[in-house]
Amino acid sequence: MQKEKRSYFLPDKLVAAFDKEADRLGYVREKVVAASIAHFMRSSPDARARMFEELNKVVSGRAK
Repeated sequence: MQKEKRSYFLPDKLVAAFDKEADRLGYVREKVVAASIAHFMRSSPDARARMFEELNKVVSGRAK
């Protein structure tokens, strides 16, 4: 059985907000992304599923 691949394209508005916030706080974008990936990899499968659900809400525009 072949697993479904997930692909997310983040809205430009979200990426711009991320860049602005990282710059404002003095963080290097690549280091923030690396830390986020490390956090994701260390998390449990349930936590990862919740992260994907939250990302889907943001990408699809249903986040409140």
